[in-house]
Amino acid sequence: MNKIIILIVILLTKTIAFAQNDNQTSNSAQEYDLLKAPVSPASNLLGFAQSEIDKPTDVSDFMVSLQSASNSYTQLPSNYAIDIAPYWLLKSKNLGDITTSGLSTSSGKNVIPQSLVLSFAIKNVDSTSLNFNKDNTYAGFGFKFSIYRGEYDTDTKKSLAKIKNLQEVKLKAMNKNLDNSLEKLAEEIADLEKARKDVFNGIDFNDESEDNLKLIELLNKKAEKMNLEIEQKMEALLNTSEINKEITTIDEEIKKEASKFQLTRTGFTWDIAGGISGEFYNKSFDQGKIYNAGIWTTMGYTTEKSGAFLGIVRYLYNPERIFALDNSTNEFNSVATFDTGFRYILGESQAKLNASLEAIYRSYFTESEADNSWRLMFNIDYVILKNQKLTFSFGKNYDGTTTKDGNLIATLGMVFGFGNKR
Repeated sequence: MNKIIILIVILLTKTIAFAQNDNQTSNSAQEYDLLKAPVSPASNLLGFAQSEIDKPTDVSDFMVSLQSASNSYTQLPSNYAIDIAPYWLLKSKNLGDITTSGLSTSSGKNVIPQSLVLSFAIKNVDSTSLNFNKDNTYAGFGFKFSIYRGEYDTDTKKSLAKIKNLQEVKLKAMNKNLDNSLEKLAEEIADLEKARKDVFNGIDFNDESEDNLKLIELLNKKAEKMNLEIEQKMEALLNTSEINKEITTIDEEIKKEASKFQLTRTGFTWDIAGGISGEFYNKSFDQGKIYNAGIWTTMGYTTEKSGAFLGIVRYLYNPERIFALDNSTNEFNSVATFDTGFRYILGESQAKLNASLEAIYRSYFTESEADNSWRLMFNIDYVILKNQKLTFSFGKNYDGTTTKDGNLIATLGMVFGFGNKR
């Protein structure tokens, strides 16, 4: 199984590298800051997501999360998550509606594939962990997509309108440039156009004799060659025009506006997510079992000035969990839990610094010795660079199904987004 894992990693790395190279060589694309909120449903399943209630947003092609937990941050990050957006990572010429109006659509057939994220995570724990075995490694796979992703905020719409106006000015300048260039066509080009028209003079297209067909074929090639020569001369004439300088200036203005452009959404949002994770004994992928599996939905409303209010409903199934009971032998039992909670995110829609408070209540569908429990978490995230975010979380995790004791957690993480050209 280790060989299979290694092969998957190699193939994934090559795919990502190819997609990134394709992005870098595209002159028509512009990189945007899309890392508005970490996604990673896989890390959610494994209990190291900085927030379990995520705000729907446009996604990066490829996202990486690194996180350090406990041990006073004296060790290297032990939890890793990779999230990919197949629709954007594996770009093709036939992507559906990726026009400005298409991407601003809140719902519809293209929203699910455009917002789909596939998530992979690895968790290694230390001796202070209460709910995980320090001798084992945990790995998870998850998915997430939006059914309703909200609409662009005012600043985003203003930027789009400005870019649109600049493009219209550019189009007028190009048409004017073309008209002026056509008027100034050199006599050589005019002679070539006349010669091209005269190529087939006197040819009988109804004559299907072998010699006549060969002649027509040769004349077609000659006409194509003359067409190419005319196009090259016209392009050279257009590029030397004075108006072309005006077009170049407009292009620079468009790039400048696009460089600070943010795809930020407000209004009603609705996400669906889920996944499955495994526990691998002695940190070997050859032996393991299912750790947990679940599905959940997140709904909420985001404003431009007052932040976002989000709610979650989640079902998790945990097979063969260990119960550490007081003064008795440990028991193995399968547990199904039902979580409900909310998160309030304080911060303007395009702010670099956001703070949030998250509270989730966990109850048990199946008979369990464990009491119902709470997760209460305070989160701060700050955009340090475009598509790079620093996160910090502090709070109380669930009591869990392995112990009756609560636990305080503090985590520091970095999230990187790659391949955000659109």
